[in-house]
Amino acid sequence: MKFIALLVALAGVFPMSLLLRSSGLFARAFWVIIGMLPFFSAVFPMFDIGLISWGDHWIGFVYSLELTIVDILALAAFFALPGRGLPWWCKLPALFFVIAAGLSMLQADEPLGAFFGVWQFARMVFVMAVGGHACRVEPRIAIYILLGMSLGMGSHLVAVLQQRFILGIAQAHGLFLHQNTLGMATHMVLYPALALLLYGYRRWWLAPTVAATVIVVVLTASRATVGFAGFGLLLTFVLLAMSGITQRQMLFAAVSVLALAIITPLALASFHKRFAENPLNEEQYDERAAFNRTAAFILADHPGGIGSNHYVHVAKNFGYASRAGVLDSEVNRRNIVHNAYWLTAAETGYLGLAAYLGMLAAPLVCAFAAGWRDRNRAEGALLLGFGVALLIVYVHSNFEWIVFTKDVQYPLFMTMGMTFGIATCLGDLRRAERERRQRDATGPQARAAPQVPPWAAQGWAR
Repeated sequence: MKFIALLVALAGVFPMSLLLRSSGLFARAFWVIIGMLPFFSAVFPMFDIGLISWGDHWIGFVYSLELTIVDILALAAFFALPGRGLPWWCKLPALFFVIAAGLSMLQADEPLGAFFGVWQFARMVFVMAVGGHACRVEPRIAIYILLGMSLGMGSHLVAVLQQRFILGIAQAHGLFLHQNTLGMATHMVLYPALALLLYGYRRWWLAPTVAATVIVVVLTASRATVGFAGFGLLLTFVLLAMSGITQRQMLFAAVSVLALAIITPLALASFHKRFAENPLNEEQYDERAAFNRTAAFILADHPGGIGSNHYVHVAKNFGYASRAGVLDSEVNRRNIVHNAYWLTAAETGYLGLAAYLGMLAAPLVCAFAAGWRDRNRAEGALLLGFGVALLIVYVHSNFEWIVFTKDVQYPLFMTMGMTFGIATCLGDLRRAERERRQRDATGPQARAAPQVPPWAAQGWAR
């Protein structure tokens, strides 16, 4: 059945490509759906097509050789998009990490299990490149993708409200399987939407998106999620305010103070319920520290890594978890180190960690540098929002490994791609303007109408 579904999906690639080229309405809906789909990955029975599955005996951040609906849609967009794609400087850091993860397969006990992880990252890089290419051709595609993410977050709001107030679940997880997944995913929605709202970008769904996402953050009752969300909101406001205080930003500050007064009791109630049901015992046993020690012991013995997707296999079966003091229970021994950087280092070695940090740094620097340079444009405000989202995800990853799941990686790599695409497009526009001025300087006989992108002529900001 799954292979029939795969063949049907692949058969639709070229028809979708033709529709993307010929129908603007279909294209807008297409990109909204791409942004929305990752938020439903846990509830769509055919979202994943596991070509090879080890779900019955393998524990890792991925247990099968997968393709998803998002991959198929990205393939259709790849064939439909005109013009140049992302420059190589945008793609090389991510490709270096995929190569480093691939080299770690040489150290793996189960090379196929390691390839599951390499294949997942390769798919994410492809999605990033396609999304970036699309935003370079037409930056408004980023708005459609963000709208899709917002619709996905709205669906999670309905789910968390039901879970918290009807089912009585202390830590609501929405449509995902765990509240930490939901918490990490909120970062890719909250700050870009807030940045556009503060800038004054006129879309009816921005304010509801910010409000809904803040409520979702609170109802996860995750200390890290709530704390980092508060910092991210403040940082976004400061960055937009530094580009010039507006009446809209002053109004938002006043509304924020009022909202904080309303939401604080809800947050306190959520944390009280969580800790009443599951009290912290970190003074007796610090699980995160034990996991980190496990990864450190593995890295010390295997500086080249143990193989992507191999942490649990090695920690549990080769005595590292026991040596690090992880509790001797099946649940604890089958858990993954709660730190994305220690997980990367243990599985792919020092080379993989360096490549991973480079992959993360490239879009972060691009977002803040290009966003600040064009902070007086809507595109610049959106880039600053993307930069905050990436920064908060990176810092949050010191306490979670969940960024390695596809549920989080899809919106994360889409954010990376949109960052590169918009920044590159703005660079193309400046280059065209310089060429126009040079033509004007050579005399009337050399003047020609500059090639202005349609989105610039139509006023993307309004």
